Amino acid sequence: MDMRNSLKKKFPTLESERLRLRKIGAGDAEALFCCINHPLVRRYTSFQRGTLMFPARLFRYFEDTYQSLRDLHFAIEVKETGCLIGVCSLQFWVRETGKARLGYLLSPEFWNKGFATEAVKSLLKYGFDTLNLNRIEARCSVDNPASEQVLRKCGFSLNEDEESSGSLFMNSGSGGPLRFYELVSPESPETRESICYTNEIYL
Repeated sequence: MDMRNSLKKKFPTLESERLRLRKIGAGDAEALFCCINHPLVRRYTSFQRGTLMFPARLFRYFEDTYQSLRDLHFAIEVKETGCLIGVCSLQFWVRETGKARLGYLLSPEFWNKGFATEAVKSLLKYGFDTLNLNRIEARCSVDNPASEQVLRKCGFSLNEDEESSGSLFMNSGSGGPLRFYELVSPESPETRESICYTNEIYL
């Protein structure tokens, strides 16, 4: 079965030590609305004040993405409590090129607890192992060192050649500059070519 048809039929649930990443449901609308509209979160996202007026509208946005499957959004849930604490995503997924862009946000009360890193690592494994991605890109505000730390912990490298384009989690709230990161799959043709070239140099 085609991967997109498979995802439409049954969206995956991913589990890590403390977290469950799952499809966003109608019952998540209020919690997500509060999370995304928190001033500390909006500062680093592309949502402007008044963009999402009602939780139902926010839920429809996510429902639409499950139909197009350009973006794969996962609710981040603490397994022990069932509490929804944020969202992480693989956005702008292009199956033909094996590329996607990472996005994530958490409610501020759950910052600095390792949840973002744990969620991202789980999503990266899914992206590379199941979706067969070759490259995952990410970006964050230069004023958000905590987010940069998450990317570095997960193996991302700084990429200064990328240009900005729109994204759900992109920092257009503060209007500040962004840093661009990338992570290439060990199984990608690019990585294999690099390994072969390095071996030739030192033979």
